Amino acid sequence: MHLVIRKTPIDTLDWEKIKVIGLQNASAKTSSKDTLVLMFNYDKRLLALWNDPLKKIALFQGFAAVGTPDFSIYPTMNVNEIRHNIYMSRWLGVTWQNYNCLTIPTVGWALPDTYDLCFSGIEYGSIVIISTLGCQDRTEDFLNGFNEMKVRLDPPLIIVFGDMIDGMTGTFINFRYTDCFCRKNQYEQLHLDGISKIFTIKEVA
Repeated sequence: MHLVIRKTPIDTLDWEKIKVIGLQNASAKTSSKDTLVLMFNYDKRLLALWNDPLKKIALFQGFAAVGTPDFSIYPTMNVNEIRHNIYMSRWLGVTWQNYNCLTIPTVGWALPDTYDLCFSGIEYGSIVIISTLGCQDRTEDFLNGFNEMKVRLDPPLIIVFGDMIDGMTGTFINFRYTDCFCRKNQYEQLHLDGISKIFTIKEVA
């Protein structure tokens, strides 16, 4: 994969004050330069971005940053499906960067045979976004991929959507599920609740 999302220097934003909103709630009314748009949505909604990649450029430019789409990656998927889903996510990220949207790559993975694909197209040293939703019953597979991601990408900051999982180490911001998946008319409360301070979990010696 030749598409590479360029890394965002960690001092580009004040991460201690950053808030989050889901794609489904992002609008001109909720636009804010201290809010990150997360894209953990069903593929059907995300495909609308792929089919019309420039439609929301002006909207995204009004936010602090935008995460790349989290297209599905499952162990049972055909490798070509996984490759295509990752390509769409990286291509959209690069395109949005080219239109001056601050873009943070969203990273997902399945089993070890997907790592080469799943961790491609992202510059080493990038801030990344990950999700732990649905991973509580397969923590070993999750942590194996998580630790491999750290080796391959060395992210200075990991933005976690969902509950933290025991065994994760690094520097994090953690947002709960309800922080960005509220109803549209709750966006003000969403912003008040969706603040997470940066914290570090070190490896046990």
